[in-house]
Amino acid sequence: MEPDAVCRTVLNEIEECLSQIKQMPLPPFPVYENTNKAAAYISYRLKEFDSVAYYLSEAHGGGIRSKLSLIMNPDTASKKELNDCLSLNSEYVTKRYNGLLERLKEMPSEWTLIQITKNYNPKDVVTPRPTDKPTEVGELFISRYQCGEKYKNIKPLTIKVDKAKSSLGQKTIFEVLKKSLEDTNDRQNKDPSAIRNLRDSASQSIKSISQEIHTSWIKHWICMLLGNYVDEKLSTEVYGIIDNVIEEENMTISERSRMILYQITNAVVQLTNDEINNLLKEVDCSTEEMNKFESAINKYKLNGSHLMLKKRHSVLLILDEHLECLPWETIPCLKRHPVSRVSSVHIAHRLYHKHKDSIQNGLMKIKNQGYYILNPDKTLSNAEKRMSSFLKERNVNWDGIQSQEPTSEQFSSLLKKNNILLYCGHGNGTQYLHSLDLDKLDLQCIPMLFGCSSVKHTDKGGRSNFVGASYGYLKAGCPCVIGMLWNVTSLDADNLARAMLNVWLPGNPINLQEKWPKEFLDQQDYHMERELLRTLAIARKTTRSFFNYAALVARGIPVIMTD
Repeated sequence: MEPDAVCRTVLNEIEECLSQIKQMPLPPFPVYENTNKAAAYISYRLKEFDSVAYYLSEAHGGGIRSKLSLIMNPDTASKKELNDCLSLNSEYVTKRYNGLLERLKEMPSEWTLIQITKNYNPKDVVTPRPTDKPTEVGELFISRYQCGEKYKNIKPLTIKVDKAKSSLGQKTIFEVLKKSLEDTNDRQNKDPSAIRNLRDSASQSIKSISQEIHTSWIKHWICMLLGNYVDEKLSTEVYGIIDNVIEEENMTISERSRMILYQITNAVVQLTNDEINNLLKEVDCSTEEMNKFESAINKYKLNGSHLMLKKRHSVLLILDEHLECLPWETIPCLKRHPVSRVSSVHIAHRLYHKHKDSIQNGLMKIKNQGYYILNPDKTLSNAEKRMSSFLKERNVNWDGIQSQEPTSEQFSSLLKKNNILLYCGHGNGTQYLHSLDLDKLDLQCIPMLFGCSSVKHTDKGGRSNFVGASYGYLKAGCPCVIGMLWNVTSLDADNLARAMLNVWLPGNPINLQEKWPKEFLDQQDYHMERELLRTLAIARKTTRSFFNYAALVARGIPVIMTD
């Protein structure tokens, strides 16, 4: 048989497996996700790129999709709407690629979903994972899903990235990260000098990983990760540069090649000339046509130095569970811009429908109604003093408790009654509210969890999905959760919290520099910033180590504070 015919036969068999999984009362989501990865891999070989985009969208989010109790007989239209966002048997899924397009069109045009997926590996299906072994990652798929209807000519684009060649010696970035986390978490080490040296070494390792993601892994495809310009004129220019060349030269070019060219112009000021040339080689056109595109792109880049500082809309990163541990937000092209993480297209879609009445211009509007919990177990007295002093000086008129543990009923009530819950203590707060009780809540609240590893997703091994407290908060309806990927030092956690709240909350920001011996912030960092995701980039500047800098992340959808 011809290779394509073999691929087609295998793909049909995979489709039959997927159909059977969807009919199960409790679908095994890890198997479902890996089976979709296999279908995507084969479809990519067949160059059926629409199918690739669909299959890969179904290969994410099993951890939270399985956690969400799908309502078999929804009693209201709104519940059915939320159920359909996640169900394996909704019209969105049965319509396949067209259903994916429908999902994307329903969400705001300001959102760009960037999905990074580990390629299919048969071992992931048949071999249980050990919990203490760093991940092996070969090829990656990067998918770019543009939301809304503003950019009518923009279609999902998926590319495949070859296996990374590490420049960190013989160790992979996962091994380097694992060692850094173990070193800084060593409770047996009581020597302050040794601890400081380990943290400095860990910071350097995380910084190297951040650079490695770009230079040795994603390389020129870094262009896929940037959001659209906020300035609509600039956004139009990005597409116009390419469209004008095609029209003036009367070219016939594939839709896929056009999408790749758009990504080059959108990211041109972030790309080196070598990266631009490597990207142009991916475009299906003649040498003469390539030269025309290259000339137009280089001219745009030459006159575009001002673009580096221009604001971009939010990127929602959809990361393979095995890639969740990496500090994606700190890579050079993203660190200035608003970035959040969501588990899948389905979860972003559900959060949109849950909060769509409050969403305008891609931002969910909330009011300044908050509550704080400081040092609940009485082991962080210095942190309590720093945060209570700040809240008083900044005139944050919230109620709160200090040196007092909330009851389960109180914690539940605080989440239901407030738009913001500031938690400065150990962990993520769920030690005060059982996950089963959290699952039952219907929330609008944004938990800001400045505790160690508060939004970490943990690999329990075996063949199960990763687990994390943020799943529970998002399942309950929280539009966004702020927290830490790993353990951080108390002072830097407080610095992050103060810097974020200082510019985000209504009222005049105070001069935080007077409280810190090191000059962390520039003058413009004291300007009010109502978009929550943009405050993370400001806050990260206040950390004393890159290790803590890289730990701060957001999960959920973009939020804006209203006065």
